[in-house]
Amino acid sequence: MIRLNLQFFSGEKTEKPTSKKRGDARKKGQVARSQEFGQAAVLLSGLFTLKLLSGYYIDQLTHMFQLNLTTGLYTQITDQSVIPLFLQMLLLLAKLILPIAGVVMVIGAFTSYLQVGTLFTLKPLMPDFNKINPIEGFKRIFSARTFVELLKSILKMAVIGFIVYSELMGDWQRVSQLGDMGVVDMLTVVSSLVYGIFWKVGFAMLALAVADLLYQRFDFERGLKMSKQEIKEEYKQQEGSPEVKGKIKERQRAMAMRRMMADVPKADVVITNPTHFAIALKYDPNNMESPQVIAKGVDETAQRIKKVARDNNVICVENRPLAQTLYRTVEIGDAVPGELFQAVAEVLAYVYRLKGKV
Repeated sequence: MIRLNLQFFSGEKTEKPTSKKRGDARKKGQVARSQEFGQAAVLLSGLFTLKLLSGYYIDQLTHMFQLNLTTGLYTQITDQSVIPLFLQMLLLLAKLILPIAGVVMVIGAFTSYLQVGTLFTLKPLMPDFNKINPIEGFKRIFSARTFVELLKSILKMAVIGFIVYSELMGDWQRVSQLGDMGVVDMLTVVSSLVYGIFWKVGFAMLALAVADLLYQRFDFERGLKMSKQEIKEEYKQQEGSPEVKGKIKERQRAMAMRRMMADVPKADVVITNPTHFAIALKYDPNNMESPQVIAKGVDETAQRIKKVARDNNVICVENRPLAQTLYRTVEIGDAVPGELFQAVAEVLAYVYRLKGKV
């Protein structure tokens, strides 16, 4: 008969990651994110901005050409004139670049937020010597992730090539006539063709990015999976070892028991069941408003309380209903509740008569 050693399978990562494992990975900057998703969003947002502000860009470019072909040609370049000309050109370039750059930055940050939420960590910037380890580098080169990235690159190039080829072949008649066109017509045809290619490439990249994002999340979850042993070790680190906690509780109970037994000789009376319950009461009329429970126990502990009481000449009184009620309703150090005053007072009066105090 074949016996399986279950410990052999304890290292298999079959369990879902705990919240601590997810939190630690996030602190290190390890999150499920697709770079293609951000690139596709940036490309489409840039094209949309260019389309929306096409009139603005035509005006700015016209103004730039006018400045270069009119004022610039007749301006003498001197130490005094070169700085204003440079600043004027810099301002025109800023007007051309900033609208698209602003939209692209906002969309890039927004897509990153959609994927990972708010995350700021410097862990990825910290030096990692495993990255220069040749063995680890060899593993990364031939890893499944590297293979997937290679497939993605090939797929992207294939899709882009197919789109460019389809667009050129679909408008081949106009493309073949570019050499016979004027400058304005040629620029119109080329810009329209390039613009259409970029739009189709952008949407194709967005579709690939969505698929890549789903894969990245799947791969991320798979990489975070834990073994049963890892979960146990994590629990020990967070909650402490069950064995150690058990020993601590045992020591605490032993210390509490010793303190309680040390108080039994100070009691005025021990009320018993007689065999199962024992409750030690103390009453000091000068310092207490009502009697106080200083020790209680059941079964073995009750027998120990009674033995300590007998060894120290503390009177034990049998009263089953009162003993059971005190044990269940009053904790050690608490005063006897009002509804039990009369019953306790009768017991104390009996004890005081025996001791000759009354």
